[in-house]
Amino acid sequence: MGVRRLVGRGDELERLALAVREARRLVLVTGEVGIGKTRLVARAATAARETGAVVVEAPCLPLGLRLPLLPVIEALRSLATALGRPAFAELPPYALDELARLVPEVVGRAAAPDLLPAGEWQRQRLFAAVDLVLARVAGSRPVVLVVEDLHWVDAATLDLLTYLRASSNGSLTLIVTCRSDEAPLDPPVERWLEQARRPETVRLELTGLSRPEMAELAGMATGGTPHEAMVEELHRRTEGNPYFAEELLAASGGGGLARQPPRALAELLVARSRRVSVPARAVLAVLAVAGRPVAETVVARITGMTPADVAAAMHELVDARLALPDSGRPELGCRAQHALLAEAVAVDLLADERRDIHAGMAAALQAVDDPALSAEIAGHWAAAGRPDDELASLLAAAEHSHRMRAYSQAADLWQRATGIAESRPDAAEKSGVEPGWLRIRAIDALQACGRDLDAGTVTEQTYAKLRGPASGALLAAVLHRTAWYRGVIAPREAPPGTAYAIFDEATRAYAELPRSAEYARFLADYARFMWMDSGDRASEPIFRRALDVADGCGDVLDGAYAFIGLADVAFLHGDPADGFALLDRARVHSGRYSELSLRVDLLIADSLSNALLKMGDLAQAERVALEGLERAHRAGAAAGYSGAVLHHNAAEAFLERGLVDAAAAVLSDVCASEPRLDDWNLHLCQAQVEICRGAVDVALARTRAVDLLELTGPRMWVYERTRLLPRAPLWAGDPAMALDRVEKALALLAGCAVEQFCGELFAHGARAAADLAETARARRDDEAERSALDAADRLVAAQERMPGRPLRDHPFLATVPGDRADWYAELTRVRGVPDPDAWAEAAEAWERLGRPHRRAYALWRQAQALLSTSRNSTTAVDALRAAAGAANGMAPLTAAIDRLARRSRISLDEKPAQAPAASADPYRLTNRERHVLRMIAHGYTNAQIGAELFMSPKTASVHVSNILRKLNVANRAEAAAVGERAGLTDPVP
Repeated sequence: MGVRRLVGRGDELERLALAVREARRLVLVTGEVGIGKTRLVARAATAARETGAVVVEAPCLPLGLRLPLLPVIEALRSLATALGRPAFAELPPYALDELARLVPEVVGRAAAPDLLPAGEWQRQRLFAAVDLVLARVAGSRPVVLVVEDLHWVDAATLDLLTYLRASSNGSLTLIVTCRSDEAPLDPPVERWLEQARRPETVRLELTGLSRPEMAELAGMATGGTPHEAMVEELHRRTEGNPYFAEELLAASGGGGLARQPPRALAELLVARSRRVSVPARAVLAVLAVAGRPVAETVVARITGMTPADVAAAMHELVDARLALPDSGRPELGCRAQHALLAEAVAVDLLADERRDIHAGMAAALQAVDDPALSAEIAGHWAAAGRPDDELASLLAAAEHSHRMRAYSQAADLWQRATGIAESRPDAAEKSGVEPGWLRIRAIDALQACGRDLDAGTVTEQTYAKLRGPASGALLAAVLHRTAWYRGVIAPREAPPGTAYAIFDEATRAYAELPRSAEYARFLADYARFMWMDSGDRASEPIFRRALDVADGCGDVLDGAYAFIGLADVAFLHGDPADGFALLDRARVHSGRYSELSLRVDLLIADSLSNALLKMGDLAQAERVALEGLERAHRAGAAAGYSGAVLHHNAAEAFLERGLVDAAAAVLSDVCASEPRLDDWNLHLCQAQVEICRGAVDVALARTRAVDLLELTGPRMWVYERTRLLPRAPLWAGDPAMALDRVEKALALLAGCAVEQFCGELFAHGARAAADLAETARARRDDEAERSALDAADRLVAAQERMPGRPLRDHPFLATVPGDRADWYAELTRVRGVPDPDAWAEAAEAWERLGRPHRRAYALWRQAQALLSTSRNSTTAVDALRAAAGAANGMAPLTAAIDRLARRSRISLDEKPAQAPAASADPYRLTNRERHVLRMIAHGYTNAQIGAELFMSPKTASVHVSNILRKLNVANRAEAAAVGERAGLTDPVP
């Protein structure tokens, strides 16, 4: 009865083959259980191999505790089986280090110990290493990665699939199968599937077989021509589900259809399983409970049977179509023929039988001595009702997950272990663990993977539970994490100032302990928080104390952090030269350790590019940020907070120089995602791109989404958010919203050194008040005008109350002259007496600073003021024409300039500009390459370029490589910038 032929899926098979040929990045195959997803994908994989493709398989397993990255490990082993060690040859050192965590037996080396604290960027390096291996192979031949049963996937593998899906390296196709009737799906899986349903994704939703196809299947099963009545009944009762049909036919024994309806299929499956011998049933019970392929030796250990008897039983199960040998790795033995069969057989066992098999599986897997199996072992001990044994396995599983960069799963495992350890003190003592330290490990892992809100919840629970009974190092660690959470994540329910009080309490606790790296880290965190929240010099002695402690205990990383913090203090307090020297010392301090040096180097790039931005050296800031990103990408470390800062600094430098397309290219991955705690700055920057391109409503919605995060945190972060938030409502015609945002921000920032940064906020507030006043006067609404004037008075009073004097010149804050000029010029608008000279001064200030769009805004206002004070429109011609030239790339401002020119009957075209001919291009790009360059500037991926221009992603990749070579640049952002400056992103005439 071995019906394995693919029936009725010819169209789907052809679509899969076409997707592989075109290197479509993602193929999503969905359908109910038994509909034939596995059979379809297996046939497609065979066809791909026959055409020269490399097919690697990454099965997901139905385990209670999901093993981190197990499908990825299996895929890498499958790749090694297909191609051997050369597939992993000549990889950069970081890639070998990361792959050694997954498949040390393939790489031929053990993973090196971590020098740095856990962080999301390290997990991205692991992902980059996997991507690099696949891309190396996919550069010369197609690679197909088959991920079966996504509904059982672990969180880390899901994130890696997201990473691979977004990659444009090589001819790689992901074929993913998932049940459509699995209810409920895990929320991360559900979100992933929702995001995967994009136009570029090939989606195959398998439905039931038609009646003729069902007749073909029945004929193959019975070895003859089936009766019409039987086919009709088979089709009606199974609704075209081929697996259900095969089981009904198999249960009939050749004498017509079995009487059970599909809803009683479980009973049917159990009844079939009882037809085999007693030894075979015992082996099937083990396979069913395991939910995965099980080797003969493991089954023998659990059942007490001899290996020969187990082998014979497995052959009997395969012949009866109740089990399947593992085709990818035969040494793993057999698995149940179908997940539905395994579920039915496992449920049919008595509770004691199931517990015994789970205990046997746990003991057998422990004997294998593979740390990757720890989570699975813990799951079996839990199902066996043996919490003491479960605790030991949970601890091993958490450590293993942490080494595998699966920080989210490590945190969950540590929390589960904490629950057992706290409820069973004897088990905790036997395992040698203190439950409080398990909580600390969970908090750190949650922060490392970006689950800050969850980290905060566990932190507050730990603080409430342990502040009284804990002492010594544990108490200090609890206070440290709580203070950081209260200060940086800043829950709204926490009273103001509690972070400082708890930091002080932690300081006293650490003072009674020996110096340690943990103490150095605490001091660096305390100083960093104090600096971010106040900006004053009070953090400087704490940074120096952190440096002293770090040097004393050999903690190079926190010593480097201290140098960078001291540099930031020096920059703001008027000594840039000292700041640059301190950054150099941080680099030298960490230079002995390659991995640590890279991490510090990225933090230095963050600080340096930010300093250059503030000091007005936009070209240098752009260069430093892009070079930092390039190094980070090469080392697989471009994700996480440092990567977000570098992306933001590069994009802002481009935007301030009027290079909107280049900024969009830097931010191309942001557009489709929702803001998170660790990338809100990129979304606010993306909103500026959308404003420039005229999508003001989209920008306003994006800033509102950032608002909904209800972020507070240290006041330096508040400033960085609030300085960008008012821009969207100002251009959207909602000055009341902009004014409200400005006043709330100024209230939060008053009373600390961060006041010095607030010049731009005052200028935004004055602009909002002026817009409100002009609208009120146009409508003859005296009350609204008085309200606008009162708002301006409030802003003036707030500015005068700030001892930091935000509009006073500062050696670190280059934009103060422009912000000050805007502020005074906007106040003349508020009072209804716009001053052309004030706006001319603002335009000159912004021209000196190299900010074309801000200069264009001032020139536009100057032209308005000239037209309002003179009956002769020619007085405004020069200002308006200059504004039109400077506003290039800023759509709403350009539209406003055009409207003013039409109303005033001013021609903006003194000499009609001619679009440069393609032949005048000094880089000798073809028209097609210029088209591709424009799409690069708009953030298109290779797959999107291919879809737009009717070419494969691989062909698009060739065009992109040619463009980078001709322009002599290293990445897409630089290409977009060069193209914009040279006019190459203008439409081809």
